[in-house]
Amino acid sequence: MDFLDNKVNLLIVGLCVLIAAPLQAQYSLLKSADREFDSFNFIKAIELYQRAYEEKADIRTAERLAESYYHIRNYREAEAWYAKLANQDDAEVDHILQYGHILRNNSKFREAKAQYLRVASKATGSINEDELNVLYASCDSAVIWLENPAKAVEIRNERALNSAQAEFGAVQGPDGLYFASDRFTGADQPDVIYGWTGNPYLSMYVANGKTVNKVDATWGDGANHFGPATFSTKRNEVYFAVTRSLKREERRKAGKDVTVNIEIFSNSLDAPNWGENAVAFRYNNITAWSVGDPFLTASGDTLYFTSDMPGGQGGTDIYYVTRQSDGSWGEAANMGAAVNTPGNERFPSVDGRGDFYFSSDGHLGMGGLDVYRLDKRRGMPKAVNLGFPFNSPYDDFSIRFDKELEGYVASNRSGGMGADDIYWFNLNKVVQLDLEGGVYNEKTKLPVSGAKVTLIPAGNEANAVVVNADAGGRFKFNLAENTDYTLAAEQTGFREFKPMAFSTAGIDTSTTLKKDIFLSPVEVQEVVVLRNIYFDFDKADIRPDAALELDKIAAFLNSDPDARIELSAHADSRGTHEYNLKLTQRRADSAVAYLVSKGIAADRLVAKGYGFAKLANHCAKGVECTEEEHQWNRRVEFFVIGQ
Repeated sequence: MDFLDNKVNLLIVGLCVLIAAPLQAQYSLLKSADREFDSFNFIKAIELYQRAYEEKADIRTAERLAESYYHIRNYREAEAWYAKLANQDDAEVDHILQYGHILRNNSKFREAKAQYLRVASKATGSINEDELNVLYASCDSAVIWLENPAKAVEIRNERALNSAQAEFGAVQGPDGLYFASDRFTGADQPDVIYGWTGNPYLSMYVANGKTVNKVDATWGDGANHFGPATFSTKRNEVYFAVTRSLKREERRKAGKDVTVNIEIFSNSLDAPNWGENAVAFRYNNITAWSVGDPFLTASGDTLYFTSDMPGGQGGTDIYYVTRQSDGSWGEAANMGAAVNTPGNERFPSVDGRGDFYFSSDGHLGMGGLDVYRLDKRRGMPKAVNLGFPFNSPYDDFSIRFDKELEGYVASNRSGGMGADDIYWFNLNKVVQLDLEGGVYNEKTKLPVSGAKVTLIPAGNEANAVVVNADAGGRFKFNLAENTDYTLAAEQTGFREFKPMAFSTAGIDTSTTLKKDIFLSPVEVQEVVVLRNIYFDFDKADIRPDAALELDKIAAFLNSDPDARIELSAHADSRGTHEYNLKLTQRRADSAVAYLVSKGIAADRLVAKGYGFAKLANHCAKGVECTEEEHQWNRRVEFFVIGQ
């Protein structure tokens, strides 16, 4: 008996060890991932969190993956992870808000506004009404800018300068075009990696013709990032941003957990090594705040910079200092509320006419950082967004002029060569090419409102532009010269459209091309699945994001006045059949009521809730499934029952 008891005990212990071992491994993996995340080593953190999530999917790991992808500005992956968080039954307001920001970055402005409206409905005070109103207006404005692009703007990727890593801050200097980059080519120690990006630290480079060389700047106290720079040839000066290692006294004074802040230094242009005997800027404070993005006017009499020092509007603000009679810099002046917001203002610049430019994520914008001009010709100065295509839903920044209305700007928009790329721009384009057209139901020839229309440059799919057709089915785009394109369109309730090809080759005068699109509607009994209609837990209210999807059904029905549909709601297998049957019927009824409120006749609509009677996968009652697999069953469908 004792022998048998011992064997049972050993078996129990063995099972406990088998259970505990994976748990311990999971804990160790997450601990390592957290350590990398807290050290801003997001590339490594993503790898570890991904492994942890594959072993056990949970909210916190998904949250860290979403944040990590956001920090490295991989917005497509960030969207997928924030969608998991925002579409949970008990989603946190901050997750919904950040999901809206990411959707804006990915050009999904209507979807982003729907998430912001969800935030407003939560009424938790995590964001105030004024800030939400700016976000609503930004989404509306971005749609208008996309659908009405600035015709006189030309912007071109400077591929000879760019790499797979970041390049920005391009400015004409004494020996060519200077810019900052974290590229591997030319880096002194490519094995010394900045954990945030997975690339070397920033250095300065100069391009002269087809030759690109690294700028020497050796720092005795160990500089990390170096650049971008700004010049005054009149005063023979260069100013540049730097992050460096703390000196012993600074480290002792700051304590253990200190953030190394950005500083500004200066030197003479003819110094063989800009890092040697560099002069520290008056407002440097390495352990308390950052100063960066220096811009020196041509005369050298005014220096603009950004800082998160105390007393600003919030985030980073833009300041300026003026040169005193003894050559020193005077007191820093904040640019004020016309420029600075509770968000981040960066990269000040002045053109040859004296107009002031900057980037911001706090003003009315398309997403990320946009470039603005301070319009001083009105009664009150106002920041004016330069619009699309100069700005994009991504980050657009570090504008610098080298001729009147021409210069360089940086952007991490889609279609580039790497992270941040340098673009040449012209704000006074002469030859203007445009495309106009309409989207129509092939059967009825009536317009299809809200259709997603995509213009794709040949060989450059990542640089596609997407707009939605207006209430009359109309759309328009700007075109580039000597470029081949394809034009695609889609809308709920219609079959896949074969993209049409066309070209602007050989067109050398301002021209507007005309292209119409005809979409083929689905047939009777052909099921259309709507996977983006979500409901809050145990509720049947139509959320703002669900309303967007239902608007697509309304567009389909308006394009075919004789069509009748059944709209059905489905649940996953959790909970009782009776409960799910009632819940899905309520949800189907709500969806139909919404369509009726949009002008669709009630006798054209049938609402049906099926509970979990028609599962889309194997997740029947009692079968262990992931949350994503269960979500696959929580869907809304419709099909045409008569025409």
